[in-house]
Amino acid sequence: MIVCYHRSSSIGTLEFCEQKYFLQYNLSLKDKTNKKALMGTITHKVMQTLGDKKVAMNNGLSIVEDEETGRDLTLEECDDLELLNDIAFDYYTNAFPEVNITDADKRTCLKWARKAVAYKDGMFDPRNQDVHATELFFDIEIDKPWAKYKYLVGDEVIEGNLSIKGTVDLIIDNGNNFYEILDYKTGKRINWATGEEKTYDKLQKDTQLLLYYYALRNMYPEAEFSVSIYYINDGGVFSMVFDDSDYKKAEDILRKKFEYIRDVEHPRLLSKHNSHWKCQKLCRFSSPYKEGADRSICQYLSDYVKHYGVEKTVEKYGDVAKVSTYGDGGGRLADSNEKKDK
Repeated sequence: MIVCYHRSSSIGTLEFCEQKYFLQYNLSLKDKTNKKALMGTITHKVMQTLGDKKVAMNNGLSIVEDEETGRDLTLEECDDLELLNDIAFDYYTNAFPEVNITDADKRTCLKWARKAVAYKDGMFDPRNQDVHATELFFDIEIDKPWAKYKYLVGDEVIEGNLSIKGTVDLIIDNGNNFYEILDYKTGKRINWATGEEKTYDKLQKDTQLLLYYYALRNMYPEAEFSVSIYYINDGGVFSMVFDDSDYKKAEDILRKKFEYIRDVEHPRLLSKHNSHWKCQKLCRFSSPYKEGADRSICQYLSDYVKHYGVEKTVEKYGDVAKVSTYGDGGGRLADSNEKKDK
Protein backbone atom coordinates (compact mmCIF):
# COMPACT_ATOMS: atom_id res chain seq x y z
CA MET A 1 0.00 0.00 0.00
CA ILE A 2 0.96 3.63 -0.21
CA VAL A 3 1.96 5.35 3.02
CA CYS A 4 3.18 8.95 3.13
CA TYR A 5 2.27 9.85 6.69
CA HIS A 6 1.04 8.47 9.99
CA ARG A 7 -1.62 9.90 12.23
CA SER A 8 -3.08 8.21 15.27
CA SER A 9 -6.39 7.50 13.55
CA SER A 10 -4.73 6.03 10.44
CA ILE A 11 -2.77 3.60 12.60
CA GLY A 12 -5.95 2.79 14.51
CA THR A 13 -7.75 2.13 11.23
CA LEU A 14 -4.93 -0.15 10.07
CA GLU A 15 -5.22 -2.20 13.25
CA PHE A 16 -8.99 -2.33 12.77
CA CYS A 17 -8.91 -3.46 9.13
CA GLU A 18 -6.20 -3.22 6.45
CA GLN A 19 -8.77 -2.87 3.67
CA LYS A 20 -10.47 0.02 5.45
CA TYR A 21 -7.07 1.70 5.75
CA PHE A 22 -6.54 1.27 2.02
CA LEU A 23 -9.95 2.67 1.12
CA GLN A 24 -9.62 5.69 3.38
CA TYR A 25 -5.93 6.55 3.20
CA ASN A 26 -5.04 5.40 -0.33
CA LEU A 27 -8.31 5.96 -2.19
CA SER A 28 -9.51 8.88 0.01
CA LEU A 29 -12.99 7.38 0.34
CA LYS A 30 -15.10 8.75 3.17
CA ASP A 31 -16.51 6.47 5.81
CA LYS A 32 -19.80 7.25 7.52
CA THR A 33 -19.89 9.35 10.68
CA ASN A 34 -21.78 7.66 13.50
CA LYS A 35 -23.82 9.34 16.20
CA LYS A 36 -21.46 8.64 19.10
CA ALA A 37 -18.51 10.05 17.18
CA LEU A 38 -20.43 13.20 16.30
CA MET A 39 -21.52 13.65 19.90
CA GLY A 40 -17.89 13.34 20.95
CA THR A 41 -16.93 16.01 18.41
CA ILE A 42 -19.57 18.35 19.83
CA THR A 43 -18.21 17.93 23.36
CA HIS A 44 -14.65 18.41 22.09
CA LYS A 45 -15.76 21.69 20.55
CA VAL A 46 -17.21 22.94 23.83
CA MET A 47 -13.98 22.07 25.67
CA GLN A 48 -11.93 23.73 22.93
CA THR A 49 -13.91 26.95 23.27
CA LEU A 50 -13.29 27.01 27.03
CA GLY A 51 -9.58 26.67 26.30
CA ASP A 52 -9.79 29.38 23.63
CA LYS A 53 -11.30 31.68 26.23
CA LYS A 54 -8.29 31.20 28.49
CA VAL A 55 -5.89 31.83 25.60
CA ALA A 56 -7.80 35.03 24.75
CA MET A 57 -7.59 36.20 28.37
CA ASN A 58 -3.85 35.48 28.47
CA ASN A 59 -3.45 37.63 25.35
CA GLY A 60 -5.57 40.50 26.66
CA LEU A 61 -8.43 39.86 24.21
CA SER A 62 -12.13 40.28 24.96
CA ILE A 63 -13.46 38.23 22.03
CA VAL A 64 -13.00 34.59 21.07
CA GLU A 65 -13.09 34.22 17.29
CA ASP A 66 -14.09 30.78 16.05
CA GLU A 67 -13.18 30.49 12.38
CA GLU A 68 -14.78 27.07 12.12
CA THR A 69 -18.31 27.97 13.23
CA GLY A 70 -18.03 31.61 12.18
CA ARG A 71 -19.09 32.80 15.64
CA ASP A 72 -17.41 35.51 17.69
CA LEU A 73 -18.05 35.08 21.40
CA THR A 74 -17.51 37.39 24.33
CA LEU A 75 -15.62 36.05 27.33
CA GLU A 76 -18.89 36.00 29.26
CA GLU A 77 -20.61 33.97 26.54
CA CYS A 78 -17.77 31.44 26.74
CA ASP A 79 -18.85 30.64 30.30
CA ASP A 80 -22.31 29.58 29.12
CA LEU A 81 -21.90 25.85 28.51
CA GLU A 82 -25.43 25.50 27.20
CA LEU A 83 -24.82 28.21 24.60
CA LEU A 84 -21.52 26.61 23.54
CA ASN A 85 -23.20 23.23 23.30
CA ASP A 86 -26.04 24.68 21.20
CA ILE A 87 -23.58 26.32 18.80
CA ALA A 88 -21.51 23.16 18.38
CA PHE A 89 -24.60 20.97 18.04
CA ASP A 90 -26.15 23.17 15.36
CA TYR A 91 -22.91 23.45 13.43
CA TYR A 92 -22.08 19.75 13.31
CA THR A 93 -25.62 18.48 12.78
CA ASN A 94 -25.96 20.83 9.82
CA ALA A 95 -22.64 19.55 8.48
CA PHE A 96 -23.71 15.90 8.88
CA PRO A 97 -27.45 15.83 8.17
CA GLU A 98 -27.30 12.10 7.48
CA VAL A 99 -26.59 11.37 11.17
CA ASN A 100 -29.76 10.75 13.18
CA ILE A 101 -29.03 12.88 16.25
CA THR A 102 -31.78 14.14 18.55
CA ASP A 103 -32.46 16.80 21.16
CA ALA A 104 -31.96 14.10 23.78
CA ASP A 105 -28.47 13.55 22.36
CA LYS A 106 -27.85 17.28 22.60
CA ARG A 107 -28.72 17.17 26.29
CA THR A 108 -26.32 14.25 26.71
CA CYS A 109 -23.52 16.27 25.10
CA LEU A 110 -24.20 19.11 27.54
CA LYS A 111 -24.14 16.62 30.41
CA TRP A 112 -20.74 15.38 29.27
CA ALA A 113 -19.32 18.91 29.07
CA ARG A 114 -20.59 19.77 32.55
CA LYS A 115 -19.16 16.52 33.86
CA ALA A 116 -15.78 17.27 32.26
CA VAL A 117 -15.41 20.70 33.85
CA ALA A 118 -16.64 19.54 37.28
CA TYR A 119 -14.20 16.62 37.57
CA LYS A 120 -11.93 16.87 40.64
CA ASP A 121 -13.44 20.23 41.61
CA GLY A 122 -12.67 21.79 38.24
CA MET A 123 -9.02 20.79 38.08
CA PHE A 124 -9.34 19.94 34.38
CA ASP A 125 -11.61 22.80 33.39
CA PRO A 126 -9.50 24.68 30.79
CA ARG A 127 -10.59 27.97 32.37
CA ASN A 128 -8.69 26.93 35.51
CA GLN A 129 -5.52 25.99 33.65
CA ASP A 130 -2.75 27.99 32.02
CA VAL A 131 -3.60 27.03 28.45
CA HIS A 132 -0.70 27.26 26.02
CA ALA A 133 -2.67 26.17 22.93
CA THR A 134 -5.84 24.43 21.78
CA GLU A 135 -6.20 22.19 18.74
CA LEU A 136 -2.49 22.40 17.94
CA PHE A 137 -1.82 20.86 14.52
CA PHE A 138 1.53 19.24 13.83
CA ASP A 139 3.07 17.99 10.60
CA ILE A 140 6.59 16.72 11.14
CA GLU A 141 8.75 15.12 8.48
CA ILE A 142 11.03 12.33 9.67
CA ASP A 143 14.45 13.03 8.21
CA LYS A 144 15.84 9.51 8.34
CA PRO A 145 16.95 7.22 5.47
CA TRP A 146 14.40 4.57 6.44
CA ALA A 147 11.55 7.11 6.13
CA LYS A 148 12.01 7.77 2.40
CA TYR A 149 9.30 6.64 0.01
CA LYS A 150 8.68 6.69 -3.73
CA TYR A 151 5.56 5.45 -5.54
CA LEU A 152 4.51 5.56 -9.18
CA VAL A 153 0.76 5.99 -9.79
CA GLY A 154 0.10 6.29 -13.51
CA ASP A 155 2.31 9.18 -14.64
CA GLU A 156 2.49 10.64 -11.13
CA VAL A 157 5.55 10.14 -8.95
CA ILE A 158 4.86 10.45 -5.23
CA GLU A 159 8.04 10.74 -3.21
CA GLY A 160 9.31 12.23 -0.01
CA ASN A 161 9.82 11.33 3.62
CA LEU A 162 7.30 9.90 6.03
CA SER A 163 5.66 12.53 8.21
CA ILE A 164 3.53 12.37 11.31
CA LYS A 165 0.43 14.51 11.43
CA GLY A 166 -2.10 15.16 14.12
CA THR A 167 -3.87 17.59 16.38
CA VAL A 168 -3.45 17.91 20.14
CA ASP A 169 -6.65 18.91 21.94
CA LEU A 170 -5.01 21.00 24.65
CA ILE A 171 -1.52 21.94 25.83
CA ILE A 172 -1.20 23.21 29.40
CA ASP A 173 1.76 25.26 30.62
CA ASN A 174 2.67 23.96 34.08
CA GLY A 175 5.65 26.30 34.47
CA ASN A 176 9.40 25.74 34.44
CA ASN A 177 9.28 24.74 30.77
CA PHE A 178 7.05 21.75 31.57
CA TYR A 179 3.90 21.18 29.50
CA GLU A 180 1.02 18.73 29.70
CA ILE A 181 -0.62 17.35 26.57
CA LEU A 182 -4.30 16.63 27.22
CA ASP A 183 -6.52 14.56 24.94
CA TYR A 184 -10.28 14.29 25.50
CA LYS A 185 -12.22 11.06 25.00
CA THR A 186 -15.99 10.70 25.44
CA GLY A 187 -16.14 7.00 24.52
CA LYS A 188 -15.23 3.85 26.38
CA ARG A 189 -11.69 3.18 27.56
CA ILE A 190 -11.12 0.30 25.18
CA ASN A 191 -9.08 -0.54 22.12
CA TRP A 192 -11.71 -0.61 19.36
CA ALA A 193 -9.60 -2.90 17.20
CA THR A 194 -9.22 -5.59 19.88
CA GLY A 195 -11.98 -4.85 22.38
CA GLU A 196 -9.46 -4.85 25.25
CA GLU A 197 -9.70 -2.39 28.12
CA LYS A 198 -6.99 0.28 28.09
CA THR A 199 -5.40 -0.14 31.51
CA TYR A 200 -2.77 2.27 32.79
CA ASP A 201 -0.04 -0.16 31.70
CA LYS A 202 -1.51 -0.36 28.20
CA LEU A 203 -1.84 3.43 28.00
CA GLN A 204 1.84 3.71 28.87
CA LYS A 205 2.47 1.88 25.57
CA ASP A 206 -0.40 3.49 23.63
CA THR A 207 0.58 4.41 20.08
CA GLN A 208 -1.45 7.66 20.00
CA LEU A 209 0.06 8.97 23.24
CA LEU A 210 3.58 8.01 22.21
CA LEU A 211 3.02 9.68 18.83
CA TYR A 212 1.92 12.90 20.57
CA TYR A 213 4.99 12.80 22.79
CA TYR A 214 7.27 12.18 19.81
CA ALA A 215 5.71 15.05 17.86
CA LEU A 216 5.87 17.59 20.67
CA ARG A 217 9.44 16.64 21.54
CA ASN A 218 10.34 17.44 17.95
CA MET A 219 8.43 20.73 17.99
CA TYR A 220 9.73 21.86 21.38
CA PRO A 221 13.04 20.03 21.93
CA GLU A 222 13.99 22.09 24.99
CA ALA A 223 10.71 21.45 26.85
CA GLU A 224 9.53 18.56 29.02
CA PHE A 225 6.12 16.95 28.56
CA SER A 226 3.63 14.71 30.23
CA VAL A 227 0.77 13.19 28.27
CA SER A 228 -2.71 12.84 29.76
CA ILE A 229 -5.81 11.25 28.31
CA TYR A 230 -9.13 12.31 29.80
CA TYR A 231 -11.84 9.65 29.58
CA ILE A 232 -14.74 11.89 30.53
CA ASN A 233 -17.19 9.00 30.82
CA ASP A 234 -14.91 6.12 31.73
CA GLY A 235 -12.40 6.66 34.49
CA GLY A 236 -11.25 10.27 34.31
CA VAL A 237 -7.68 11.37 33.68
CA PHE A 238 -4.75 9.02 33.12
CA SER A 239 -1.33 10.73 33.01
CA MET A 240 1.90 9.36 31.61
CA VAL A 241 5.42 10.75 31.90
CA PHE A 242 7.61 9.58 29.04
CA ASP A 243 11.40 9.77 28.64
CA ASP A 244 14.10 9.26 26.01
CA SER A 245 13.51 5.52 25.87
CA ASP A 246 9.85 6.19 25.02
CA TYR A 247 10.92 8.62 22.30
CA LYS A 248 12.96 5.83 20.72
CA LYS A 249 10.06 3.41 21.24
CA ALA A 250 7.74 5.81 19.41
CA GLU A 251 10.12 6.09 16.46
CA ASP A 252 10.46 2.32 16.32
CA ILE A 253 6.67 1.99 16.15
CA LEU A 254 6.48 4.58 13.38
CA ARG A 255 9.18 2.80 11.40
CA LYS A 256 7.63 -0.66 11.78
CA LYS A 257 4.17 0.59 10.79
CA PHE A 258 5.63 2.42 7.81
CA GLU A 259 7.53 -0.62 6.56
CA TYR A 260 4.59 -2.94 7.17
CA ILE A 261 2.07 -0.77 5.30
CA ARG A 262 4.50 -0.13 2.44
CA ASP A 263 4.97 -3.88 1.93
CA VAL A 264 1.27 -4.81 1.87
CA GLU A 265 0.32 -5.78 -1.70
CA HIS A 266 -3.22 -7.01 -1.05
CA PRO A 267 -4.87 -5.55 2.09
CA ARG A 268 -6.61 -8.07 4.32
CA LEU A 269 -10.32 -7.74 5.04
CA LEU A 270 -11.61 -7.90 8.60
CA SER A 271 -14.26 -10.28 7.25
CA LYS A 272 -14.14 -11.78 3.76
CA HIS A 273 -17.93 -11.75 3.52
CA ASN A 274 -18.38 -8.49 5.49
CA SER A 275 -20.38 -10.51 8.02
CA HIS A 276 -18.56 -9.23 11.13
CA TRP A 277 -20.71 -6.89 13.20
CA LYS A 278 -18.03 -4.20 12.94
CA CYS A 279 -18.35 -4.33 9.15
CA GLN A 280 -22.12 -4.01 9.38
CA LYS A 281 -22.31 -1.36 12.11
CA LEU A 282 -19.09 0.64 11.82
CA CYS A 283 -18.17 0.73 8.14
CA ARG A 284 -20.10 2.00 5.13
CA PHE A 285 -17.81 0.08 2.77
CA SER A 286 -19.81 -3.07 3.50
CA SER A 287 -22.68 -1.60 1.44
CA PRO A 288 -23.10 -2.63 -2.26
CA TYR A 289 -20.65 -0.93 -4.59
CA LYS A 290 -23.55 -0.10 -6.90
CA GLU A 291 -27.31 -0.56 -6.78
CA GLY A 292 -28.29 -4.20 -7.02
CA ALA A 293 -24.70 -5.48 -6.79
CA ASP A 294 -23.96 -8.65 -4.84
CA ARG A 295 -20.52 -7.37 -3.80
CA SER A 296 -19.73 -4.59 -1.38
CA ILE A 297 -17.47 -1.61 -2.01
CA CYS A 298 -14.92 -3.39 0.15
CA GLN A 299 -15.11 -6.67 -1.78
CA TYR A 300 -15.21 -5.09 -5.22
CA LEU A 301 -12.09 -3.00 -4.62
CA SER A 302 -10.33 -5.91 -2.93
CA ASP A 303 -10.86 -7.97 -6.09
CA TYR A 304 -9.61 -5.09 -8.23
CA VAL A 305 -6.40 -4.83 -6.18
CA LYS A 306 -5.91 -8.58 -6.47
CA HIS A 307 -6.04 -8.36 -10.26
CA TYR A 308 -4.36 -5.02 -10.95
CA GLY A 309 -2.35 -4.06 -7.87
CA VAL A 310 -2.41 -1.14 -5.45
CA GLU A 311 -1.01 1.56 -7.75
CA LYS A 312 -3.42 0.78 -10.62
CA THR A 313 -6.33 0.79 -8.18
CA VAL A 314 -5.30 4.16 -6.76
CA GLU A 315 -4.91 5.52 -10.31
CA LYS A 316 -8.41 4.41 -11.30
CA TYR A 317 -10.42 4.97 -8.11
CA GLY A 318 -8.36 7.27 -5.92
CA ASP A 319 -7.31 10.89 -5.83
CA VAL A 320 -3.54 11.06 -6.11
CA ALA A 321 -3.51 14.66 -4.88
CA LYS A 322 -4.93 13.53 -1.52
CA VAL A 323 -2.74 10.51 -0.87
CA SER A 324 -0.13 12.51 1.03
CA THR A 325 -2.47 15.09 2.59
CA TYR A 326 -4.07 15.16 5.98
CA GLY A 327 -7.80 14.93 5.36
CA ASP A 328 -10.31 15.49 8.11
CA GLY A 329 -10.58 14.51 11.74
CA GLY A 330 -9.69 15.67 15.21
CA GLY A 331 -12.78 17.73 15.92
CA ARG A 332 -12.94 19.89 12.82
CA LEU A 333 -14.57 19.37 9.47
CA ALA A 334 -12.96 18.54 6.22
CA ASP A 335 -12.50 21.33 3.85
CA SER A 336 -12.00 23.58 6.53
CA ASN A 337 -11.08 20.06 6.44
CA GLU A 338 -7.82 20.30 4.67
CA LYS A 339 -6.19 21.55 7.74
CA LYS A 340 -5.00 19.29 10.35
CA ASP A 341 -3.85 15.80 10.90
CA LYS A 342 -7.58 14.84 14.35
